[in-house]
Amino acid sequence: MATTAISATSSVAETGNAPPITSLGNASQDYDRFLKLLTAQMKYQDPMSPTDPTQFVAQLAQFSQVEQQQRSNVLLLAILEQVSGAGSLSENAALIGKSVQTSVSNITLPETGNAASVNVSIPSTSTLKNLRVEVLASSGAIARSVSVGKGDTAFAFDGRDSNGNRLAAGTYSVRVVGDDVNNTRQLAGTISSDGKITEVRQVSAGSFVLALENGNTVSLDDVTRLSQ
Repeated sequence: MATTAISATSSVAETGNAPPITSLGNASQDYDRFLKLLTAQMKYQDPMSPTDPTQFVAQLAQFSQVEQQQRSNVLLLAILEQVSGAGSLSENAALIGKSVQTSVSNITLPETGNAASVNVSIPSTSTLKNLRVEVLASSGAIARSVSVGKGDTAFAFDGRDSNGNRLAAGTYSVRVVGDDVNNTRQLAGTISSDGKITEVRQVSAGSFVLALENGNTVSLDDVTRLSQ
């Protein structure tokens, strides 16, 4: 519920400034406070010149209308979000069957076999040495390091660590790096994935992932090329 601002009852004439503003948590709290203020106003009114009761009724009616309008706005916003999400999913469903190229920062290792192949691209002008693809565990530790050359290389992770032991199935981060003249690790190139889109999934409001026929799952935001 949107926060409603109610002005205090201090006199403007006395201070010369606009009355202070008090922010209340929600419409229900506002309504309770309004009733308390109304009750106090009735209790301390001048008995010789009481306030016309129709004014109280008008104030109550006006406040109820504001409260109902706020609730309607919240409901309309929720409906709009749902409709917008459904519309985006329908629009993105048109991507199914198209060929796509996306940048990749993760690969998925199945229970058996290799992870889906990815493309490693290192500029031929790179001055870095010891070029390699590093596969990282969820802890950030390097699970496997595989040497690669300059240019474009297909890389399919076999799911084994540096000692030849099979790693657990799951998602692993990947990066292509090299060492500079000070033997400091630097990013050396990019990793991408090509394939046809077989499924579009909405993982959160406004966020979608694409399932490719090669087994990779990539974010729609990482798409760099789309073709028939």
